[in-house]
Amino acid sequence: MATDLRTRITDGRWPPGRVLTYADIQQLYGISRETVAAALTRLRDAGLVETRRMGTRPKVAGKSWPAATGTSIQGEITIHVRDQVDRGVYGPGDRIPSLEALAAEYSVSVATVRRSLSPLLNEGVLITIRPRGTFVANSSADVD
Repeated sequence: MATDLRTRITDGRWPPGRVLTYADIQQLYGISRETVAAALTRLRDAGLVETRRMGTRPKVAGKSWPAATGTSIQGEITIHVRDQVDRGVYGPGDRIPSLEALAAEYSVSVATVRRSLSPLLNEGVLITIRPRGTFVANSSADVD
């Protein structure tokens, strides 16, 4: 069922912005509310579904990414930002776009972008200087 939901989102049958109600999904698959909640949590963690605040209905997030790669949207964003750094689009010391700008660019939630950048921050590829923003590290010395 979760695979079918993912496919409906990634192949465009459920376009970005479509509201997903628990009742509709329960009826479609003949499953319990708890099963729907678990599936939506997995899709939210993959960046395919988002909620704006507690109590709002989940909806399909931004652009659909290829599901065949076996990589989540979060992983795709990580790979894309890393590739941009490697190709010199963002050079050492350059500020990368804000979380909000990246979320708009990739049509995902800010939380998904934050999780996507986390591995790059942990590896020292990027550094965050509050409140100025996130930058490409000059060297491993920047991480200290």
